[in-house]
Amino acid sequence: MKSSVFIKKLLLKISEQKMYNVVLFRREVGSYIPLSSFYSGVNQIVKIGTKGQPDLYGYLLFKDKPGQSLEIEVKSSKGDRLRPEQIDYKNFCIKNNIHYYTAMDIDKTVSWLKSLQN
Repeated sequence: MKSSVFIKKLLLKISEQKMYNVVLFRREVGSYIPLSSFYSGVNQIVKIGTKGQPDLYGYLLFKDKPGQSLEIEVKSSKGDRLRPEQIDYKNFCIKNNIHYYTAMDIDKTVSWLKSLQN
């Protein structure tokens, strides 16, 4: 399953489960050429994000305690592995008490999110 399809299905599942305290955002990492470059004749490449950052980031919101950050890297198949820069980012998250998850299955990802709510 393509990561974009996985993300849409995951967000729908979270909504169906009424997990209203989970807020997720799609992150773009890479580069692009602005449309203005085509008109000005100046070749400009704009980089977005940092290599290794996961596909989704977000927060767990609570009424009685501070919110918590979380990061989710989406992998399309079980054989798909984290790249070295993704491993570095995962280790950074773990070291700094940021919840990190490598998602390959929607139901398991939802279960992981539910486990964080306790």
